[in-house]
Amino acid sequence: MAKILVIEDEDDILNLIKIILNMEGYLTILAKDGEEGINALKNNKDISLIILDIKMPNMDGWEFLKTIKNNNDWKNIPIIVLTAYTQVSDIEKARKMGIDSYIAKPFSRENLIKEVKKVLSS
Repeated sequence: MAKILVIEDEDDILNLIKIILNMEGYLTILAKDGEEGINALKNNKDISLIILDIKMPNMDGWEFLKTIKNNNDWKNIPIIVLTAYTQVSDIEKARKMGIDSYIAKPFSRENLIKEVKKVLSS
């Protein structure tokens, strides 16, 4: 069973993602910003996927991406960015930083599950 780290600062969205993923049989670990996400990675060696918001307090998604892509233990963990940032420049920046998928908010349950399954199977 895949273990998914969800990094999102809005409680309602964080809990919604957790419910959706848990209903599909995935284990979830929750973090409210990039710093908590880094701590979660340090404490869990078997993360299969990261779902990452960009706009967050303390350490935002861009800084989180830079940090993990420079770490040999974490750089190959697949990442889905789930964000309200939908400008082409943001999508291109994320792709250049090595993300695997990009989902715009608001998102549908179906699209989230489809992308999670696609990324985990590749």
